[in-house]
Amino acid sequence: MNSLPEKTSAVKSLLISSIYYPPDVGGISRFMSSMVTALGADRVCCLTGVPEQGEQQNERPMAGVYRRPLAFAKPKYLQAVGWAAAVAEIMVRERPQAVQLATLYEGYLGLWMRKWMRTPYAIYAHGNEVLDAIRADGDRIRQGLCSADCVLANSHFTADLLKQAGVQSERIEVVHPGCDLARFQSTHVSEEFRKSVLGSHAHGKVILTVARLVTRKGHDMVIRALPRVLKDIPDVCYLIVGSGPAKPMLEELTVSMGVSGSVIFLENVGDAELPSMYGMCDVFVMPSRADLESSDVEGFGIVYLEAGACGKPVIAGKSGGVADAVLDGETGLLVPPESPEMLAEAICQVLADKEYAERLGQYGQERAIREFSWDAIADRVDRIMIAVASGKYGLAKNS
Repeated sequence: MNSLPEKTSAVKSLLISSIYYPPDVGGISRFMSSMVTALGADRVCCLTGVPEQGEQQNERPMAGVYRRPLAFAKPKYLQAVGWAAAVAEIMVRERPQAVQLATLYEGYLGLWMRKWMRTPYAIYAHGNEVLDAIRADGDRIRQGLCSADCVLANSHFTADLLKQAGVQSERIEVVHPGCDLARFQSTHVSEEFRKSVLGSHAHGKVILTVARLVTRKGHDMVIRALPRVLKDIPDVCYLIVGSGPAKPMLEELTVSMGVSGSVIFLENVGDAELPSMYGMCDVFVMPSRADLESSDVEGFGIVYLEAGACGKPVIAGKSGGVADAVLDGETGLLVPPESPEMLAEAICQVLADKEYAERLGQYGQERAIREFSWDAIADRVDRIMIAVASGKYGLAKNS
């Protein structure tokens, strides 16, 4: 981690996030919108191609957020017109001194901004897209990445991938995602709510996963571990919150493993209900695994922080950047993600020892509060952008 200068006068930057911004759901969209909120309109403005939807269209637009779908439209001649108009408007109104790019895929926009507006730029790196860049030698994605003044990696694992992609180590800063500590905290869940979600399992132990239903997240490993867990803890159920293409496969697996009566699938859970989902569980489990050949990896895992902030013990797959989110033996347990036997053993260990589970949850909560508030994350990004604007990383002066 590089040494950053002491904060002096604030620097305003432009955050460009073409497709990742609410109402789009997902970790990157949450990351970008939380960063805009935490930095505030005096330190950042945002350009996104994601339009408002539903009730948002009747709300007052958030200060400094420019929703301009035409700036990222197809065909390219429409995009050129929309992009030029949006940038001209923002440069006149906001006068940003540097640019933040939500992903590597906006790197070409950073190159354009530096060439025509003389603004240096930083890129956020999340994991999967860096694997794509490693394989795309000479591609413009890699060019935009390697030409960035600074690259903000979401974990030390992602930072190592960036070095493999050709980014100089002195231009890499590790910036973990934050956690909304006002939303995610120890929550009392009413008996009525438990019954409405868990039905006949309302009085038993609850294993929880909150994630999109895709192979990488490891729902199938939890289902394969469940028969062993049920032998020791017969009243346990597995609550799966999320939707995705793997659902039919997972449903079939519950039948073939003989555990369909102990698994609950719950889709369309709103953000307001998520803290209660964490509040109901006895252990949060997501044994993510990496598929490097398919460029599919858990770069960090915000849900581990959310569970920890709610005071819950966590069990995670030892892969990707998860070790930055879960401290093995302190805030949770890391297990080999392809071993249902070891996963079952870890789940049983946590569920059978209430004192141990509470200790893991307490440490997880304390760490989330101490290290992962959005104010703390925003303060670090602010310092980085001051350094970017001042030319600390070198490329801005040499371009």
